Amino acid sequence: MLTRPNEGGPTRQAIALWHAMRARGVATLLVTGRVRAGETAVLPSAHGVPALEPAAVQRGGFVAGWLELPELGRAIAPWSDWRAGRSLVRVLRACRPDVVHTHTSKAGYVGRRAAWAARVPVVVHTFHGHVLRDYFPPPLAWLLARLERWLAARTDELVAVSASCADELAELGVAPRARFAVVAPAVPAIAVAPRAEARARLGIPPDARRVACVARLVPIKRVEVFLAAMRLLPGVGGDVIGDGSLRDRLQAAAAGADVRFLGAIPDAGRWLGAYDAVALSGRREGLPLVAVEAARAGVAVAGFDVPGVADAVAAVGGELAAEGDGAAGLAAAIRRALARRPSPDAAVAFDPAQAAAALIDLYEAARRRKCPLAADSPGRRVVQP
Repeated sequence: MLTRPNEGGPTRQAIALWHAMRARGVATLLVTGRVRAGETAVLPSAHGVPALEPAAVQRGGFVAGWLELPELGRAIAPWSDWRAGRSLVRVLRACRPDVVHTHTSKAGYVGRRAAWAARVPVVVHTFHGHVLRDYFPPPLAWLLARLERWLAARTDELVAVSASCADELAELGVAPRARFAVVAPAVPAIAVAPRAEARARLGIPPDARRVACVARLVPIKRVEVFLAAMRLLPGVGGDVIGDGSLRDRLQAAAAGADVRFLGAIPDAGRWLGAYDAVALSGRREGLPLVAVEAARAGVAVAGFDVPGVADAVAAVGGELAAEGDGAAGLAAAIRRALARRPSPDAAVAFDPAQAAAALIDLYEAARRRKCPLAADSPGRRVVQP
């Protein structure tokens, strides 16, 4: 279960896992909410996951594919969340999955409660990051941490996409560190366009030096730091790929700089070979998938030594700046990244097949622990809300 299929890492991972699980004989029903107006949607049906009607799912029997629950969304909406939970309980009672695996905060709350109500044998939750720091005022963050702690205590398996994400969650008291399994995110391989083709597609001259910042234009991504860093790199231009609520403000801040705003590009990873480096300016991440995509395109990354980003840079190669060094530090890290290239094998650990195998092992271990006399079923079924 996923809160909504918007442009971002969790959606791409969920789609990649759907296909990787199917290849291993595990049927998956992917359940999502609806993308809000103004957001960029990444519809699973456009990536090979069959769209399903609620009636087809609720009439009984397990059906693999994608089901949208319009009531589910990111906003705090108790009435809509209650209706989404009721709908999901009906779905789960009809299809009787072996596992419910939730992703992202809202789906984690609604989906886990529904799974317990429907008596699903195994309940798993993945943290693709968290919103317990740097997102909300301290009183609300404290309440959310208490809620996550309550949910975690009743969840069979907890997964984090990076070691630093697990460390932070343990530090915040969500669960002891030993309870978190770290499973590298599933990043599907895509056909990377040759550099000349990518540059032509994005309007970049053959001999220009250019850096990309791929991010949602929201406060936590700190794109304004990237803009300030680019002003410190004469002769190097920048492109911001992404959209969000801060776009107008950021474009005004970039006035006079050699920076373009290209908007959201759903297949951005295909074109990253056009760039000389990719910059990660965020305050924290779960694990930024764009770093993996950049490595596969032969492009080095630069970012701050903060949770998630440091894990990604360590995995694929790149350059880090100290968090306190601000735009000057990021500019220096970009300058160093311009002179290096990642290993061609840097992104092997993020193969969706490996992620699927690791998760199946977790599912089976949890099932054996809870139901030691249960025999292995010939076809395993998973719901990922």
